Amino acid sequence: MSTRLAYVGVLLLATLTPFGFDAAGGDVAARLARALHPTLVPSDAVDAVRNVALFAGWGMVWMVTAPATNVWASFRTAIMTGAGISLAVESLQLWSVLRRASVIDVVTNTAGSAVGALVLLSLVLVIRSRRGTRSFVGIPALVFAGSYAIAAFAEAFVPLFRQDAFPNVYGGPLGRFRVALELFDAGSILPIPMGDVFLFLPVGAYAVAALVETGLSYAEAGRRVSLAGLALFLFAEVGHGFLGQPIQLGPLVAHGLGTALGAWAAVLWLPGLTRELRGARRPLGLLIVHALILCLWTWRPFVPELDPHIISGNLFERWWVPLASLGQRMDVFSVVDVAVGFFLYLPLGALLAVWPLATRGALRTFLPGIYLAAFTELSQLFIAGRHMDITDFLIQGAGVVVGWVVIRRAGFQPYGSVVRRRDRP
Repeated sequence: MSTRLAYVGVLLLATLTPFGFDAAGGDVAARLARALHPTLVPSDAVDAVRNVALFAGWGMVWMVTAPATNVWASFRTAIMTGAGISLAVESLQLWSVLRRASVIDVVTNTAGSAVGALVLLSLVLVIRSRRGTRSFVGIPALVFAGSYAIAAFAEAFVPLFRQDAFPNVYGGPLGRFRVALELFDAGSILPIPMGDVFLFLPVGAYAVAALVETGLSYAEAGRRVSLAGLALFLFAEVGHGFLGQPIQLGPLVAHGLGTALGAWAAVLWLPGLTRELRGARRPLGLLIVHALILCLWTWRPFVPELDPHIISGNLFERWWVPLASLGQRMDVFSVVDVAVGFFLYLPLGALLAVWPLATRGALRTFLPGIYLAAFTELSQLFIAGRHMDITDFLIQGAGVVVGWVVIRRAGFQPYGSVVRRRDRP
């Protein structure tokens, strides 16, 4: 119950602040009329995506905290409670001069609750179907491959450091795409962002592992992943045009190259590693590697911040207010940023569900994943151009918990701890 109440608080904070109370009856009636007869503008599409993402979290929270029995009843309840919260929020917004109530928001919020609940339920069913099949670390490698591919695609579609749109370009997505094609520059193949090459290596490596678990040969898996990765990230780069942003060849080369190199690295070295690493050493190695990868994502652009005045200034900013930074943005990045953190940390929780660092104490269950999320967020104080934000920590922590719950709900049980305790004399 406390988890659900906490997320309700997040929803209220995201949808009702700032508020600006206004009790004038005529104004409230006018807002109600606008809410029931909304006019659509292009920015409403982004707002709808944000609403779906925000309330998808509610659907997941409800399913995670609901009993494992009678899941379809929990699914229906997640949707109905999401609709109820949305209706209450939109009703309160009628009394605000700074918020805009709309029946469309009720629809998208309710749809988001359904999407979140359905995604979690689908994950459980898919992973449950893979029980008893070949696995490198005791859970399907599909968990790592799918989650990391989603995060990488989101980064390729709306990069952290490349969001500038063409100036004075307005209108719908098709009009913006035509402008992007007209302004396309083949010289954009340089420079190639080499940092992205390293970040996209795991896309290929994890995908090869997932395909090999299904019975495919290493070589065939490497070929398929290399081609699929190029197609996937070509689609993401072309998608920039619909956002009114430049389509560039350099990042596409980096993403495709990183995926292919990761795939063929897995083809060459994964067979030997599986023979060399046995028992708890194998999941421990994967935990360490994935944790280092998460640190790389956090420490971009890999430039340390050494100015004590900037560090102290960032420390005393309003980083502890959830959604404060994202709430100021009305663009696709505010949605993508949530997805990236969530899906990067989900595999970590999934692996800890069957291979915890310890069976009791401070390293039990999913707690190490929470510690890592806190550490990486705190470390951004010392990275140039980055800022500590509790929203990122909450999203990443949610990914850890959801990954852990999904694996346990799918019927997997711990095989043992990866850190062996020595018996006391």
